[in-house]
Amino acid sequence: MILRRPPMPAALTRPLIAVTTSEVRAAVPAGVTPEADPAQHEMVLGLKYLRAIEQAGGIPVVVAPLPEPELVALLERVDGVCLSGGPDLDPVAYDARPHERLGPTWRDLDVFELALTRAADERSMPILAICRGLQVLNVARGGSLYQHVPETFGDEIRHRQTEPGSTPTHGVTFASRSRVAGIVGVRATEVNSFHHQAVARVGRGLTATGWAPDGVVECLEARDRAFTLGVQWHVEGMVGDPRQSALFEAFIDAACDFHEAGAELELAA
Repeated sequence: MILRRPPMPAALTRPLIAVTTSEVRAAVPAGVTPEADPAQHEMVLGLKYLRAIEQAGGIPVVVAPLPEPELVALLERVDGVCLSGGPDLDPVAYDARPHERLGPTWRDLDVFELALTRAADERSMPILAICRGLQVLNVARGGSLYQHVPETFGDEIRHRQTEPGSTPTHGVTFASRSRVAGIVGVRATEVNSFHHQAVARVGRGLTATGWAPDGVVECLEARDRAFTLGVQWHVEGMVGDPRQSALFEAFIDAACDFHEAGAELELAA
């Protein structure tokens, strides 16, 4: 039995959502002064993820890479996991050789995110996986990736758009009766696109339920979980569209249910 905290007061029942940050960048100070911090690598996360979670009713908690033994303590305190976008995954994670067009990778972060995903998945914790996050979810369940989309799918659709993130650039069609279609309320919609890797072999227990016109997988779902959903587009940049914000709202609703179920187990123990 997984022990979780007891029910919170009504004013504090907004679920806590762990949000990964997988971008590692070199700090570029605006100006060098005697008081400035020295340049160093920094973890970076776009604020749009946090604002989208807050808007949907959750409280985001940005998660730094942790040693695997500490993941249990983290997951006992949160109600859902949002896997954010970021750089390419090192293909060693799915037993493949690096493609010549492979982008920058950070193996230590891959190890952390894969361990976090598997640990959350084992607990049936709600997971919303976005862009790289969808790829992490797929690899965590034994799937693989195409390392350079144009090589397999051609250039008819630009999966690395130059337009702003709030601008949709290609369509996505959803499987009938899929969870994602039920959430957004339509069988097809327009999305943004900022990736050059994509799902190849689908991981265990996952089902592809959304596709771009060129066949690139745009959505994965786990039918054996209450809420495990991955989207290839950057939905956090499109929450001005109610169909897109509905994905965050459904995720937060699932996190509330997860918290309440854990609280009931705690009381019954």
